[in-house]
Amino acid sequence: MNATELQQAVAQFEASGGQVLVVADSFRAYPDPLHVSVPPVDADLVEAIRGFASAGVCAAAKALGKSTRTINYIAGLYGIKFATTTAATLEDRRKAEAKLVPRIRRMARANMSQMAIAEQLGIGRIVLRRIAHFHGITLNSRAT
Repeated sequence: MNATELQQAVAQFEASGGQVLVVADSFRAYPDPLHVSVPPVDADLVEAIRGFASAGVCAAAKALGKSTRTINYIAGLYGIKFATTTAATLEDRRKAEAKLVPRIRRMARANMSQMAIAEQLGIGRIVLRRIAHFHGITLNSRAT
């Protein structure tokens, strides 16, 4: 049935004494996946989340009693960027590890085993391998 036929059917129905009730202006059996309605977010909550931008999403979620998923969602809607403590921690760790590089190079040239180097430096073998890989140091897989 096209629009003209529908109008004719409605006119005929009304002429016979029927009454057309409009249920909704725009009703769809399935919502449009491209049209997502965002529920309103309390402005106080948004400002509270902004206050936790430097502390991180976990601290915000814990303090505000919301899930990290909800906090991240609202932060994304309002362009709030969280400073991750891992970025700062990673930078500090890389600086501390960079101080070990000359000693690691010297011990690797002396043909020491990975376990011996790690033990002398007070770090784990996996950490030693990561530092060596990051700084291009060749470690002996087996000392002779």
